[in-house]
Amino acid sequence: MTPQHRARRVAAVWQRGLSRRRFLAWTLAGTAGVAAVAAGGFALLRRSPLDEQAKPAWAEGLSRQEYHLFDRARVALLPTEGTDLPGTDQVPVVANVRTTLGYMAPPLRDQLATGLSLFDNAAVVFHGRRFVDLDPATARDYFDAWSRGNAIQRTLATVIKQLVYSAYWSDPATWPPIEFDGPVSERWGLAYLGNAPLPDEGPNEEPGKERTEEST
Repeated sequence: MTPQHRARRVAAVWQRGLSRRRFLAWTLAGTAGVAAVAAGGFALLRRSPLDEQAKPAWAEGLSRQEYHLFDRARVALLPTEGTDLPGTDQVPVVANVRTTLGYMAPPLRDQLATGLSLFDNAAVVFHGRRFVDLDPATARDYFDAWSRGNAIQRTLATVIKQLVYSAYWSDPATWPPIEFDGPVSERWGLAYLGNAPLPDEGPNEEPGKERTEEST
């Protein structure tokens, strides 16, 4: 799957989980929450030693905060120690994420940038540190908590995971240990047909939840 196709899949997940009104309400609430934490005397906790570290030259298109977020996410979400898989420091995970994000439409990319910032800073409330400063085990717990949260939290956790996982497993260096010889769509020259339609939602259902009953 090409970076363009991965970007379309990520955009579909994002749009499915976040209506414009829901996203606006969430960002306003999230900004207010971060401001309240700062006003309570915890502003220093929102600073990170990584804030002083420049991003690599190849990371153009990612903010410094985004670079460090995905760099932390790759360590948390892809623990390869003790396996035959190549370490995430040997696969250009964050560079592949950057490439995928580069194919997103600017309005969606801007929304995602806001979401990533809130995901990073919200960890201060629960763990006393930003996500970029969490140890791998705590970072995984943070992802698990968001995956069980409301529709917006689940959507953002899913998007980050999808970006990181696809950035790793799309790299040919990860294929030999699992005896994968590449996608047949490329070997056979099959055309990409896009994403399958998602289930319709009832008027009172949250995005991302499938109906369990037929309408009467």
